Amino acid sequence: MEFEIKRIITNEYYDGHLKFDLNQLEQFISDRLIKLNFGKDVVKYFWGFELYRFKGGFAQFFSNDIESWKHSSKWLVTNSHFDWDFAKDLDDYNFYEMIKNEMIISIGRINDMKQKPKNFDYLAFQNEIEKILEDYKKNVV
Repeated sequence: MEFEIKRIITNEYYDGHLKFDLNQLEQFISDRLIKLNFGKDVVKYFWGFELYRFKGGFAQFFSNDIESWKHSSKWLVTNSHFDWDFAKDLDDYNFYEMIKNEMIISIGRINDMKQKPKNFDYLAFQNEIEKILEDYKKNVV
């Protein structure tokens, strides 16, 4: 299965660049998922990482959680929201813990989708992602 982090990061602070390496995290997860299969209905999972100020000017554009399944392409999408006002003061370890928890929660929302892939074991996928994220924490963070 393929995996990709879709990033939306607003620049609402003078030093508003993300210090945490999402590219490295994405590659770590991708390398471990590439040979795994959780059902024939999903070949690629996109996780949306949306970092913006919840009380900022861009907040109006990021108010909804997204769960989407593209039947024809077999792509599955969920997203998570992160508040710059909270995240900017976190060290790498705590920032990572926040990412890990939010990713697991977003995968869990697959169960509540109105239209979702029938042949996809989202619980097995969620469990595998949790294991991968724990390995990342031990080896990288």
